[in-house]
Amino acid sequence: MSKDEALTADEIALYDRQIRLWGMATQLRLRSAKVLIVNVGGVGTEIVKNLVLGGLNSIELLDSSVVKEEDFAAQFFLPNDDSIIGQPKLPIIVEKIKELNNRVKLNINTTPLESIFEDPSYFKQFDLIIATELNRSQLFALNQHTRALSIPLYATGLHGLFGYIITDLIEHYSTPQKEAGNQLREPNTKINRSKTITKVDFDKGSNTETLTILDEFVPIPQIFKSKELPNQLNKRQLKRLSASFPLIFSLFEFEKPLNPEDVIDKELLRAKGIQLCEQYGIPTASITEEYLDMFSNQAFTEYSPVAAVLGGTLAQDVIQFLSKKESPINNVLILDSVKSEMPIYLL
Repeated sequence: MSKDEALTADEIALYDRQIRLWGMATQLRLRSAKVLIVNVGGVGTEIVKNLVLGGLNSIELLDSSVVKEEDFAAQFFLPNDDSIIGQPKLPIIVEKIKELNNRVKLNINTTPLESIFEDPSYFKQFDLIIATELNRSQLFALNQHTRALSIPLYATGLHGLFGYIITDLIEHYSTPQKEAGNQLREPNTKINRSKTITKVDFDKGSNTETLTILDEFVPIPQIFKSKELPNQLNKRQLKRLSASFPLIFSLFEFEKPLNPEDVIDKELLRAKGIQLCEQYGIPTASITEEYLDMFSNQAFTEYSPVAAVLGGTLAQDVIQFLSKKESPINNVLILDSVKSEMPIYLL
């Protein structure tokens, strides 16, 4: 390891607790990572906080929005000052973010995302992109560019007590250590349709196996028309599947209301939810009145505690992705705070 690669004594002291948690090699990977975060709303705020404290090399924030009254509920980098309503958000919050860790290079860009799409070479400078609160057309367009450039992509968003993480990380190699059993694992073994053991190194002294695991990801538009869910859930699991799954995907069909007091039309949401249940091959009975009421009223709403859980989960998965010690989320996580569950589905 060269002097340029090694952490300084100051960095070791600053990151001591997390180095003990995830190791020096992971901290070095964090220090070299260049990440783009699209939109700094409630969940984006939590992701920024966690990754800045984690010690990434550089983070660029891309957000053309102005401050709105409802932003004060879950976006704690904003000062408690009504006079900033209507002003561009990023210039207001950037110095507050820098106070968390001035070793991280922090840049802001207030260009609208659609304008960036006109020259997608902009994305080439990043090792990883995290997009928050995108509508379906924006998400599909961004994923088209990240796929073409082989850049891993996380997408996430909030709907009140509910949220999601969708990933297209192209492909990912991890090297977890496992205790060896009576029969050693074999290379070229499929764990599931996206995960393969490509290499096995056995240490007889410690009776452990170091596996090399390849995770392969599908483009995000394919997730939106997947037929795979019934293949991985049994009848009992399908029967108790939370309505949050189809309703979250249903809300990609709706525009965010300009007035935060407005609600999503419940009957339109019901019709779309039933259509998606049929598309995904899951029981339409999962769409309950209780969940329709919650989603109709809470769609696109930011609750600070839920943002903290979802943003912390995504940031931790980014660290896991960069560490290469374990497999990251592949490919859909649904947060249901009512049921206190956060299942991952391979679609």
